[in-house]
Amino acid sequence: MRNNTNSLDRRRFIIYASAGLIAIGLSGVAWNLQKTTQLKSKTSSNLTESYESSISKKPFETTIPDNNNETTTSIDNNDSELESDSYISSSRLDEFSNNMIGGGPPQDGIPPIEKPNYVSILEARNYLEDNDIVFLVENSEPVKIFPQKILVWHEIVNEKVNGENASITYCPLTGSVIGFKGKIGEKDTTFGTSGKLLNSNLVMYDRLTESQWPQILGVAVTGSLRGKKLENFPIIWTTWKKAREKYPNASVLSIETGFQRSYDRDPYGSYQKTGTYYDTGGPIFAIMSKDDRLPEKEVIIGIKIKNSELAIVKNKMTKDKLANLFLNEDPIVAIFDDTLDTVRVYSRKIGNDTLHFELKNGEIYSNDSTWSVFGESVEGPMKGKRLKIIDSFDVMWFAWAAYYPNTEIY
Repeated sequence: MRNNTNSLDRRRFIIYASAGLIAIGLSGVAWNLQKTTQLKSKTSSNLTESYESSISKKPFETTIPDNNNETTTSIDNNDSELESDSYISSSRLDEFSNNMIGGGPPQDGIPPIEKPNYVSILEARNYLEDNDIVFLVENSEPVKIFPQKILVWHEIVNEKVNGENASITYCPLTGSVIGFKGKIGEKDTTFGTSGKLLNSNLVMYDRLTESQWPQILGVAVTGSLRGKKLENFPIIWTTWKKAREKYPNASVLSIETGFQRSYDRDPYGSYQKTGTYYDTGGPIFAIMSKDDRLPEKEVIIGIKIKNSELAIVKNKMTKDKLANLFLNEDPIVAIFDDTLDTVRVYSRKIGNDTLHFELKNGEIYSNDSTWSVFGESVEGPMKGKRLKIIDSFDVMWFAWAAYYPNTEIY
């Protein structure tokens, strides 16, 4: 059952109610959670108290590299070398751009980290607890770990991954973390926070053209790159304990960011407790449509192939472990990786063959071969073959369904 909610329901929140969010740049967020999520009065009180302790901090510090302060470049849409998303119509792009709203802070009011520093696993133990949420970039040498408790205050880390510009982006309002490559044509770029939201989700802008990119969509909805889509890369959502055990030589984002922030405090709530924003109630900001098929904050794995979308309920995969699925006519397999509590998604096609996978005694099998959770055959006649990774990411249901109201569910 779906209803359109195109008008901003101002009764659901109070503007400027939580100055704790002012400290991260969300000065216009309506944060009366007693009305929107029926949280305990203590939670609301703590939010106010957290503001009182941070009022002396500079809320809108912004550090942007000098080469990004140059005049905006105009790039012809046809010369960008980015692919167009031909499955999103011009009228749908208009609808997206018309529904963007201000989140409160100005452009880069929530300041991205431009020059990240890293520490060893041993040093990071000083500020990370076992159950803290971290984001893992595996396709980097060395593997890099980004603590959620840092990104909640910055939302974007502009970095180089294997020598190429890349941005690690996190939206706490929608529980989505996505990696984007920072290349437009032959030119490198970085991304900033636009100060706008769409479906309660971060809207980024590229510093080359200032086109605006909703994070979950990954497609420009305004500017000279309108209709173009960014190339992304996978980021794993897991815990500090599991990440460090899997990758003991990884580099960890340091709390020495150059900004004054209370990295031991999350202004939205906690992933270690129930009854906070992350698991209770609905979105703070207006969304384009509402879908009641799942609870609003249910964590799903979002997948889009061509003009079809699929939401895999993450909790279901913790039980099923493996699922052979079709999205439209594309055969895919979802595999639950117990070592990181994450879901990995691959195409089941190799050449002209469509594989079928099954679990036997905890091992993944197909075509008389054994496969790893990384999509590689490690034993048998298909040894050395690799499955193609399908783009996917964790996200709250309400946000995914607002962008993709026709999504299927598994």
